[in-house]
Amino acid sequence: MSKKVISILMSIIVAASLAGCKNATDSSTKKTDTTTESSTNSNDDSLEGKWAKNYTLDQTQKLFKDKLSKMENITKDLGVKYTKDEKTRKEKDESVNDNSIYFDNQKPEVNKIESMYFGMKTYGDNLETGDISLKLSLNFDGENAIKNNNFDLGKTSFKKYIEAFTDQEGRDYSDINKQIIDKLKSGENQVQINNTIDGLKEEILATKTCIIYKLSTKKYKFADGEMSMK
Repeated sequence: MSKKVISILMSIIVAASLAGCKNATDSSTKKTDTTTESSTNSNDDSLEGKWAKNYTLDQTQKLFKDKLSKMENITKDLGVKYTKDEKTRKEKDESVNDNSIYFDNQKPEVNKIESMYFGMKTYGDNLETGDISLKLSLNFDGENAIKNNNFDLGKTSFKKYIEAFTDQEGRDYSDINKQIIDKLKSGENQVQINNTIDGLKEEILATKTCIIYKLSTKKYKFADGEMSMK
């Protein structure tokens, strides 16, 4: 998948349907843009933990650079060809700077990672706001997971990336695994799971063919961080 497709996939986590990791369309994205933005803003106010604090631009960039180094080391260890870049583009007449690392595994094995994106986006000509996010997709063998009642997200490559972002090791994924298998087994076409981890928003979308994972900060208003330092 291209980087554009990864972005499309992650933006439709709140969409009503998803046939597979590679079947997302631009039209689906446009329909959910407004819903995603309004839901995100309201949820940000209730977050608690390290990442829920108000940070300045400099503080956020420092946190990002530290995590970026860890993400790159993990990707190197996987032996996957990856790309690092920084681009500025216009979205809804707003300037968006995207500093990221990402890769696309064109032919992933079963239950292996298909794509990864980790980046920091800043919004506005004066960089007024910004956020950091990790986005992953897995080539999921849901049929066998249901048949054998056996799947552990914590045994996939997702685990290392999530730990690098959260600094929390030894997480128990049994509840997430159970929700995915039980709900798919019951006939649901997709399973949506939402959690928070130390102020980070965790969103998981699973079908019988893929699992899409997103871990992100709130959208920081950097002026709030400046005010909190005074």
